[in-house]
Amino acid sequence: MTAHELPESAPVPMPYADQPDDTPEPRQFYRLRAPHVDKASVPVTVRVTPDADLYVAVGAGRRRMYLTPSEAWALWRCLSEAVASTGEPPEWIRVHITPTTR
Repeated sequence: MTAHELPESAPVPMPYADQPDDTPEPRQFYRLRAPHVDKASVPVTVRVTPDADLYVAVGAGRRRMYLTPSEAWALWRCLSEAVASTGEPPEWIRVHITPTTR
C-alpha cells in the first residue's frame, strides 16, 4: 500500500445522489405586479435566457408566449404606442425593475 491509498477497512464517504450544481444561473427574470380590479394584482414576468427566445408570462403563467428578440422589440414598439394612447402612465408603473435569477 502506498501513502495515498486507503486501507480496505477505511470508511469511504458516499457520493451525493445528485452532485450540487454550482453553475451560475444565466437566466434573468424581470417581474412586475399589475393592479387588478377584482384581485390583489396580476404578475407579469419576462425571462431572458442567453441565446434563446424571451418568455413572457402574464397572470401567474396562464397566458404565456415565447418571442424572438425581434418579435419582442416589435411588440414593445406596438405596445408602447398603444398604451400611450390611453393616457398618462399610472404611478405604480414608475419603478425600476431589478432582474433576478429566480
